[in-house]
Amino acid sequence: MTGFIEAGAVISLISGVISITEATKTVYDATKDAKGQPDAFRQVAARLPLVNDILQISKERVQTLDMSAQDSLRPLLQSCNKKAQDLQKLFQRVIRKDDDKWYDRYKKVLGTLGKGAKVECLMEGILLDIQVLACERLTGAVTNAQMKELEEAINEMEKMPTSLPDEARSVHLTHSGSGDSVCIADQGTASFHKGSGDIYVISGGATIGRKN
Repeated sequence: MTGFIEAGAVISLISGVISITEATKTVYDATKDAKGQPDAFRQVAARLPLVNDILQISKERVQTLDMSAQDSLRPLLQSCNKKAQDLQKLFQRVIRKDDDKWYDRYKKVLGTLGKGAKVECLMEGILLDIQVLACERLTGAVTNAQMKELEEAINEMEKMPTSLPDEARSVHLTHSGSGDSVCIADQGTASFHKGSGDIYVISGGATIGRKN
């Protein structure tokens, strides 16, 4: 009897994530053609069907595991569930069909959830969770094509520009010998110094300007 309870609990967690992500996709689909919607939300929403497809397969495979293996999946699925809930909150509170003032709403919600809850970060976390679930814990559950699509989706989230355009970005500045010193930041490259001098390296957030 205990085995059935464990299996039911794990299946319930997977079903919960599926329901949450389906609801999130529904929220986006209702407003996706509205003017001014953020591109990051579009890219994240586009990956939700992949998440659900793999979770549906995983839910079937879980039933073949022994009780100990089923129970070991709980922390992973609980973590995935929490990320999915936060993602749903972002979509529900930020996306609107009637106006494009999404950025102010987005910053307000992140003030509660934390900047680690940006849409691209949450989706990357969800994708990594289901990668561990389907490709490591449930070996053979997904096809090679699905594994490749999953890897591509994770890389896409990793490389996606921040969904908070005005947040501090990392800056890398190097100057060596004569000639220009070049500031290389996420947004582009700018030359601001001519001449010769020592080698300088600056990493991290930086503001460059005249000192009064």
